[in-house]
Amino acid sequence: MSSTSTQNQPQTVYSLRDLVDRGYGAYSTLRGHVAAGRLPSIRVGNRIKIRQQDLDAFVTSSAEADEAALQRVVDSAPPLTPGQRERLAMILGGGASA
Repeated sequence: MSSTSTQNQPQTVYSLRDLVDRGYGAYSTLRGHVAAGRLPSIRVGNRIKIRQQDLDAFVTSSAEADEAALQRVVDSAPPLTPGQRERLAMILGGGASA
């Protein structure tokens, strides 16, 4: 497919309300991401619209940031003793750990 034909295709855009309805977060949270420049947007009249490719990039970068934050927490946690591991396994319903 040539670049000319892809440029002529309409872009998929979403309103913030569309994204809320699709489970991407609360309206105020999404608006905050737009205001901070983390979620690129375009204006159509007085409405904020989000292009599909910008949404995809935002979701990917957010997931990577979440994973990095989780890894920092895991790395900073002290190691569990065998007794703590067994108790945690029982609390979580996994029985005794091996």
